[in-house]
Amino acid sequence: MKKRLLFPLILALVVGAFILGRSLVAEAQTARQPQKVVWEYKDAANLSLAAMNVLGAEGWELVGMTVYEKEIYYVFKKAK
Repeated sequence: MKKRLLFPLILALVVGAFILGRSLVAEAQTARQPQKVVWEYKDAANLSLAAMNVLGAEGWELVGMTVYEKEIYYVFKKAK
């Protein structure tokens, strides 16, 4: 009687371990995929240092600047 139950029990354990292992691998692969970051941008001209500090406190990061006809133009970005 014990021999009759031993094979199905071992088979059930092997199948259960296989299913659990595959689900853990799939979960780990999903967790490794980086989330896509969506950016928003803001431009401004001739800002004071105090105004730039306010933008920085709001999460804006200065990513570029240029000078055109005596005006300084700034480009900021932050994650949405």
